[in-house]
Amino acid sequence: MGIFNRTQPNDVLFLQPVRLADEKMPRGKVKMLYCDVSGKVYSSIVSRLVYERARDNAASMAHRRKSFATLGLETGPGQFIPATVEVGQKEAWAMEHILEHALKNGRLPDILKKYLKPIIRLDEADREAIISEYRKRRRQAQPEATPRVLERLPYYQEQDIEISMPIYKAEYSYPLIVLKRLRPDEHIPHNTQSLLILDSDGDMAVIKVPTKLVRKMEIELTEHSGKKRDNTCVLISQYPEGYALSYMSISRQQKKALDTLTRYFEETGSSKQPVSIAVRTVITRAKDRVSSPTR
Repeated sequence: MGIFNRTQPNDVLFLQPVRLADEKMPRGKVKMLYCDVSGKVYSSIVSRLVYERARDNAASMAHRRKSFATLGLETGPGQFIPATVEVGQKEAWAMEHILEHALKNGRLPDILKKYLKPIIRLDEADREAIISEYRKRRRQAQPEATPRVLERLPYYQEQDIEISMPIYKAEYSYPLIVLKRLRPDEHIPHNTQSLLILDSDGDMAVIKVPTKLVRKMEIELTEHSGKKRDNTCVLISQYPEGYALSYMSISRQQKKALDTLTRYFEETGSSKQPVSIAVRTVITRAKDRVSSPTR
């Protein structure tokens, strides 16, 4: 970014949190892919607190089925405050393609750049109101309690698992429920497999894991479930030491509910799907199981 200019701050369009498979982020930081009003694509490390606010606001918009954009309002060189704004159908269409080109090529075609200014540029009064409200909430916010650490083995190091996140979410809620192993993709390394997962907030995503881990998971799944393999699901939990696998038996109705989510993703390519009561029950049981290892 250039030198900060208070009369014309360099506000940006946040696209998606990104992380290389072997990259370790500083504590409390997230790397974000974004573009400015001219269409230049960047990535930068930003405070996790910024993304917690962006995630909550955008998730609320998604729940109301609103088309939205998540902006970064620059308050200083490289310092942003998140703002989630509603957009029209044309802008929503443009953002899908903007993200695609940013991830694939690292640059945007001219036909998409014309949509950026209407999305990013806010009325000055609205902009100042958003910044003022954000700072007020930050002052009132209380630090969250540190979650209890559980001792579980075996663990898989964080760099072994790469997660593709939706635009509005900075990180996933664990445990993750494995829905399906996806078909091999020519764009990922041969020693890597893709899994479709459901997190504990009810959001779907695709994660990439080592092939050897998938094979181990499938062997242990067979051993755990015996003849009832279709009624057992795999859980991925996150701890300071890394990731851990566990297995949970589910009912036939719950299995059908998870299969419905999987089919929806395969048919539409969308991770936004209302979660049924049966799926919510699975999520609740998964949380209880990892918090009480002996259950």
